[in-house]
Amino acid sequence: MGLQFFHNYLLWGSGLFLLPILIHLLRRRRIKIVRLPTYEFLLRTQRRIATRSQLKNWILLALRISAVLLVVFLAARPLLSGRGWAGGGSWSPHHLSVVIDNSASMAYRAGEGTRFDLAKRAARRLIENLSPRDRVMMLTTTGPRATRPGAAKPAGGLSKDAALARLSSVEQTDAAGDGVRALKMAMAGAEGQLDRRTIVVLSDMAKSDWEGLRIRGLRRVDSHTRVQFVRMAPEAGTSDILIQDVRLRPWPPRRDATFAVVFWVANRGLKDGKSISVSLFVGESRAGFSEMELKAGEEKEVSFRVLAPKEGSLKGRIVLSPDPLSATNSYYFSAEMGRRNRVLIIDGDPRRGLVDSESFYISNALRASPPGGDSPILVEVVAGYEMGRTEWSGYDLVVACNVGKWFGGAAESLRRYVEQGGGFLIAGGKLAGARMPGEGWLPAAFGQPRSVKPPQGAVVTTKGIAHPIFSLMGINPSRLFSMIRLRRVAPLSPAGGGQVLMALKDGTPVLVAGRAGAGKITVWGATCDRDWTDIPVRPVFVPFLRGIVNYLGARSEGAVAGIEAGEPIRVLSSAHRVGQSVQVKGPFGIEGTARLRGVSLSRPDFYDPGGSQGGRVEAKFTNTHRAGFYEILGPDEKEWVAANVPASEASLDALSEAELRERLPWLDLAVRAVGAEDSEPGSAIEGRLDLGIYLFLFMAAILVCEGALADRS
Repeated sequence: MGLQFFHNYLLWGSGLFLLPILIHLLRRRRIKIVRLPTYEFLLRTQRRIATRSQLKNWILLALRISAVLLVVFLAARPLLSGRGWAGGGSWSPHHLSVVIDNSASMAYRAGEGTRFDLAKRAARRLIENLSPRDRVMMLTTTGPRATRPGAAKPAGGLSKDAALARLSSVEQTDAAGDGVRALKMAMAGAEGQLDRRTIVVLSDMAKSDWEGLRIRGLRRVDSHTRVQFVRMAPEAGTSDILIQDVRLRPWPPRRDATFAVVFWVANRGLKDGKSISVSLFVGESRAGFSEMELKAGEEKEVSFRVLAPKEGSLKGRIVLSPDPLSATNSYYFSAEMGRRNRVLIIDGDPRRGLVDSESFYISNALRASPPGGDSPILVEVVAGYEMGRTEWSGYDLVVACNVGKWFGGAAESLRRYVEQGGGFLIAGGKLAGARMPGEGWLPAAFGQPRSVKPPQGAVVTTKGIAHPIFSLMGINPSRLFSMIRLRRVAPLSPAGGGQVLMALKDGTPVLVAGRAGAGKITVWGATCDRDWTDIPVRPVFVPFLRGIVNYLGARSEGAVAGIEAGEPIRVLSSAHRVGQSVQVKGPFGIEGTARLRGVSLSRPDFYDPGGSQGGRVEAKFTNTHRAGFYEILGPDEKEWVAANVPASEASLDALSEAELRERLPWLDLAVRAVGAEDSEPGSAIEGRLDLGIYLFLFMAAILVCEGALADRS
């Protein structure tokens, strides 16, 4: 408990208490004393009366001094701080900003509920204590109720009843919180509001959500604004067992074939975990189960082998036995099964002899399949002069072999196709260097072809070893490429962020990969037939091409279709779909639609309604704050996206009071804690009581007493 003043500088006026004393001294009557024997008896009586009169005068002087001081104190607005007074009555309205942390880490169980439940009870208690004239601002650290980024100022304050209704609609989410942004919004909302302003942050203060809290970037608030951080149930601890680093092997899983689900289970708590159950579900059926023990701080790898569905989508989840933070006990994954990459091969130099054509070697390598099975790749071949009549959007990637002339604006339409998410492989040859399909968007350019003497193999660069293109070649792909013989190459000059994946022994780049917009590009500095190299007849050719197709066509074969909860789902489509809607259905009854719009590549925040500015066409769905499966019903097809709790939410270590004060030294800061068993969680939160009305009543009583004594004088 402490005393503060709203206008400290006015306390200098307390020196005015000397004014009644000066007036008293100046108005003292000077009496000339004349002694008369006949009045001696009267003087004895007068002495007794004078003693009482002097006491009354001293009391009058004290009352007048007190009245002057009370006037000064009333002008300075005294505020008495104490716990449980965050609302309270006052003659001036109060502006209360409440920031509720509803990130995944707040789902930590504490007592009969969670830390989030405790935060809502404390917020309700604060709001219920307010008067009808007070105003409230409600903010959350994540979710649909959070103030959107870039908003200039939050909306005006809510009334008491409206704030309680808003509080009831705030829900727990599985996303990461942005407490710093919410605090900035609260500080901005406190400006220019009522005289008494308080910001209360109800959170577990986990470092994952508050690590970015710094003076820089935060709006400085005046001394009239009180900021309080209230940590929810710190005594409940930080124990947690979670799932991390989930991988599917092989990737992508093949339909009706076995694949492995490999992941790690980690114990982040201070106590050993015993009989921890681990279950794997594929669809609605449990496909695997095991039990394990984990010491404090220990991690163990777990793997299951399961059978993929024959068709459709793969949906699976991993579930651990319950612990205090249930949000991190489940992991969801999904993948599209049974679809095949569609590849278009453009042969820039078609020949009469079938076995001499580049398209012959490429198409046979891509169409190869196991006995009795189907190839995962659909191949179509066109001659270079036919490309002007080709619709690129019907294919997942395009392979251009020794193309020297691009007909009918094909180069520009190909660029737009790639930037909207398509894949592109361009191979060299004596014609290819004559004219590239445009400039400035490819990751490399062909140089003047030259001979390689003596013929030699290629070496995968250090950065290229881990690239997806070589994922089918083991841990040492250079061993396989060292067996080929390159007799002639078109040296590549990387540009626009292109990454060199393979080079000659002298460092000359021969394979470069990069991106253009949403699409991926690979440039090969040799031919795909036997003119310049013998790679088409080497064993490495099939896994090499398959790796390139899997990488460039990843939007069909792709990686696990997953996001972190809170991230938007982006649905890409072809340009003629602009204006159509995409329906999304998610967990916990989440439903919504998103409209396909053209997006400028130079300005991602600028939407091009016609989709004609060389950008991409996409729909963005943002209400993804719960973990689970999201079904996307687009104009082209249906797909599933899995959303999971961000791994950062499992880091439960909290910012200490010392760290908070070090980062925010200029704030009028208070740090409190509310226990899980507190029957009145709001009573632990400190508030300030305006003493003005009480001092005013006290001053009125003093003036009444002073008037009564003065009349009797």
